[in-house]
Amino acid sequence: MNYDAVSLALAISAAARSFAPDVWFLVRRLLGAGVRIGAATLIDQQPQPSPSTTASLDEGGRR
Repeated sequence: MNYDAVSLALAISAAARSFAPDVWFLVRRLLGAGVRIGAATLIDQQPQPSPSTTASLDEGGRR
């Protein structure tokens, strides 16, 4: 095995080990943002209640 390849492999493994916590933090942050965006999109797509249902609920009485 060539010494250049070994030193490259050691450098890559050291970099991966040192940057792994930052990468995982970034992945978790991006996934959290995706969940928030998806939830907001689903809320916006919910059908609005009809005005007659809203009016009867706002009056507070039973009919």
